[in-house]
Amino acid sequence: MVRPPYWVGQRLLTLAVKRWPEFHGTLLMRTGREPLDLPLPSLLDVIYAWWVEGGTEKDVAKFQQQLESPPVDAELDGREEWSDEATDESFARALSDRRVRRVEHRHQW
Repeated sequence: MVRPPYWVGQRLLTLAVKRWPEFHGTLLMRTGREPLDLPLPSLLDVIYAWWVEGGTEKDVAKFQQQLESPPVDAELDGREEWSDEATDESFARALSDRRVRRVEHRHQW
């Protein structure tokens, strides 16, 4: 399986985080599942589908182009592709750190 470049996933995750109550609530209402329990590729697909739902073909194509455009500072020459396992491990570490910070933040109240 060929994964999209890291910036596609990063942009989708940022989009979901910025509108977390809406994204989270929509997924819970439709499926009863916690988004963060999904494997990373599935989570990214769900975020993408949630965002483009109801959009015109033109809107979806524009969004796709924005997602796939490399960042200005991206160094693409000689870049190693991450394996599925390395990507999943990195994401799991990031989520773990976020959950720990969220729990620590709750205990500060």
